[in-house]
Amino acid sequence: MRITIVVQGKIPCEGYGGTQRQIDWLASELVSLGHEVTLIAGPGSSHPLCAVRQASTPAECAAAIPGDADIVHFNGWYELSGPHRALYTLHGYFPNTPREGQNFSFVSASHARLHNRATFVHNGFPVDAYRIAGSKNDRLLFLGGIARAGKGLNLAVDLAKKFNFGLDIAGGSRWKLLGRSQTRKEGVFFKSLSGRFRYAGVIDGAEKLRYLGEARAFLNPISWEEPFGMAPVEAMLCGTPVLTTPGGALPETVDAETGRFFETDQEFALAFSEIGSLSPQRCRESAADRFPIQKTAQGYLELYGRILDGQVLP
Repeated sequence: MRITIVVQGKIPCEGYGGTQRQIDWLASELVSLGHEVTLIAGPGSSHPLCAVRQASTPAECAAAIPGDADIVHFNGWYELSGPHRALYTLHGYFPNTPREGQNFSFVSASHARLHNRATFVHNGFPVDAYRIAGSKNDRLLFLGGIARAGKGLNLAVDLAKKFNFGLDIAGGSRWKLLGRSQTRKEGVFFKSLSGRFRYAGVIDGAEKLRYLGEARAFLNPISWEEPFGMAPVEAMLCGTPVLTTPGGALPETVDAETGRFFETDQEFALAFSEIGSLSPQRCRESAADRFPIQKTAQGYLELYGRILDGQVLP
């Protein structure tokens, strides 16, 4: 099959780039299965296994789509349409984006329901790139956009103080907490000045794997409808259980082997007391069984086939 995959942003990504990493991994897996993949991505992009065409505007993207593509898989530039058969995968929350006449997919069942649709393919990971650490420390890890109130750093800081644990905070410097009105209003910058809290900034590569693997647990007290939750699954793949509120897709991704849910302090106390009984090996195995990139690629290939057969995705 001749597959064109469209993504906004540079591949390989620098820093977080969750969508870009997913597309990088998906393209590699599709090529390994014998498909011909053309990748349309931002300026400076490259990929060792497929042809890359660079685009920074919708017009450039439209012009870059090969005329002989069997299917075009959009992960950005959703306003584009044309004579080609296309799949549009939404990665964030954009309630007005899914339009009639376009085949949209989402990254979780919850994400699809939020947009009044039903088609989804879970994100996937190259599981062999993640490993269980040789030892654990006694600290919890918060990893996310720290200045985004919905990620819950304010609650994480409060829980660390109330339940007396150390918290490593990654995803930005403490100074970023003064830049957004909500986190500034919550006073998280000042609440987290003690030695209990250590800021790691933006982490990636081996450093990120070390933090994920060595943490006692991954703390994820979100207060929004998370489309999928890549960082919690990456923690699971490193054998680290997740303590999370049940927002969005988290009830789909976290199971009894990989973490615990809480909404109140009382529930957190129970969840916190139970994480030591969770096996790092079983935690990793559960995530690896459910979220390998191979399963994601097969899910998209099924959708491509349905679209090429003339089906309209529900």
